[in-house]
Amino acid sequence: MEENKRRKVVILSLSGLLIGSLLFIFGISINSSIIPLICQYFIAILLYISSFLSVFNNYKTDHQNIYRYIMLLTIFLIIFITIALLNNLLG
Repeated sequence: MEENKRRKVVILSLSGLLIGSLLFIFGISINSSIIPLICQYFIAILLYISSFLSVFNNYKTDHQNIYRYIMLLTIFLIIFITIALLNNLLG
């Protein structure tokens, strides 16, 4: 049962990261307005934060290395899309 829970948490958190990334890529591809880009950015950040929190809560009870990897991946993606947003807004 513990293995199924761990697999479910990993799959759901990675899918949240994937959906957030795809939404932000869609927002960048729209060049006509800045408003869709900012909306997609906030939706992506919310998905990233929820994925991070679910993995963090499971990491507190079950110390697995895959949880640390997903948390680091989430932090990297947040930094990356923030830099991309600032590049599109200022550039």
